[in-house]
Amino acid sequence: MARFSDLPLDLLPYILDYLSKKEYNSLVRVCKPLHKEAIPYLYHDIAFRAGKSRSCARKLAYLLRTLLERPELISHVKAFRLFGPHPCWTKYNPWQQDDETWSVNLWGLEGCTTLSKAQIILSSNHFYQLVDEEMHKSLAQFRGRSKDALAILVLTRFAELMTLELGDGFLMYSLFIPQILKRAAHLFPKLQHVILGDRTPDPGNAVSYMDLGLIRPIFYLSSVQTFEWTMTEPWQFRWNQASGSPAPRNECLTKLHLFRSNIRENTLGKLLAATPNLRCLHYEYECLFNRFGPGALLLDISGLNNALSRVRSTLEECTISLGLASGSASSKEILQQGLQLPPIQGTLTVLKEMKKLTKVEVPMILILGWFSDFAARLEEVLPTGIEELMLRDDFVNFCPWAVGLNCNKKIRLVGEFIEARSVHAPRLNTFKIRLRRSRKEDWLFVAVEDLMVTGKGTVRYTFHEAGMMDSCWHFDV
Repeated sequence: MARFSDLPLDLLPYILDYLSKKEYNSLVRVCKPLHKEAIPYLYHDIAFRAGKSRSCARKLAYLLRTLLERPELISHVKAFRLFGPHPCWTKYNPWQQDDETWSVNLWGLEGCTTLSKAQIILSSNHFYQLVDEEMHKSLAQFRGRSKDALAILVLTRFAELMTLELGDGFLMYSLFIPQILKRAAHLFPKLQHVILGDRTPDPGNAVSYMDLGLIRPIFYLSSVQTFEWTMTEPWQFRWNQASGSPAPRNECLTKLHLFRSNIRENTLGKLLAATPNLRCLHYEYECLFNRFGPGALLLDISGLNNALSRVRSTLEECTISLGLASGSASSKEILQQGLQLPPIQGTLTVLKEMKKLTKVEVPMILILGWFSDFAARLEEVLPTGIEELMLRDDFVNFCPWAVGLNCNKKIRLVGEFIEARSVHAPRLNTFKIRLRRSRKEDWLFVAVEDLMVTGKGTVRYTFHEAGMMDSCWHFDV
């Protein structure tokens, strides 16, 4: 058997792509000839998670020291991520408070024994180029904020950075990150993908945090193509609120993903107006509902149609989901207590106008309607060029038609559209129905199971995951 070190170097990238960082470290230690080739993979994607220990600050300091001593490693870093709950960022400073009198502002690096005094002074001086002048005099507020200073000093060295992901905890903690994002065009000229916030709720974070000052700069970056973030109302949304600059028109931003968001349709419209070339939109709408909550509309379909019309000529993928926000009553409590969700009226007719749209994932109630006696036919809502379609069961169990024969009538409309796909959607190759809240005894589950789709080359399969079932059909086109 050939030794690993004897393999041709042109095969090495394919092997290293499958290795974890732990395996990289082992490889570097035991296979000295491959040390040079493996090092770039160690630094390609760097992530830190603040926890209930002092290790995060120490690791940041060690990395900063390494970058200061070996600057040739900086060009290898393409992605940088910071996670962890807010309390873990504010606590667990590994260094004792330094009582030594310094003649310069150290921006939170006081007492950091991992760095030499020369490195501390050099790094501290770098901050004057990174923040506004009014922050230069606020010395007291930065003392003890070692993790904030170290994370920013590490981040701002990555001029080749392409992906930046910052969790809720760090966004709430950092005093410096709004200043860095204002200067992102200069600091990160190759930045393409930005993620702000936690995609899934972190039990350690009681609330999500997002400031307009964090979002606004991303829309002015000509290099960014994908922006994912969480955003909640109420908002005083004005692009020129602070800077006086006009509303952005980002020609390069082609994908927006709003997760765990409750922004209303008017705000969504302002965001979409800034992205005239948008090709992909993910809009995860969450609403707070319980017996103490207001009875306002959950979602205004007319307003949503108007917002989406801003990108009707360019959109190729559209994903919309509905959910209950943290603090809401559970689906079981809503049904048991007889609570009535405000109805979502109307249909997503704007999709029909999107000539480039090929992939759609939407709640079925946005097409089949909320009430039993109303339902649009799918061919009246969906464009003929669609290739992939997924209907979700979001909020279906709160609709009047969730129980009884009306459920079968609604699903029958779906079946009629799929059967006549050669007329209404000749390029359709994949159709799915996602059930997340239905059980085997539910009317919707039975109706989907009984849905018959025929035709040459039709293949049906079912995919099960925890709390979810996808019924899938694949067609030869």
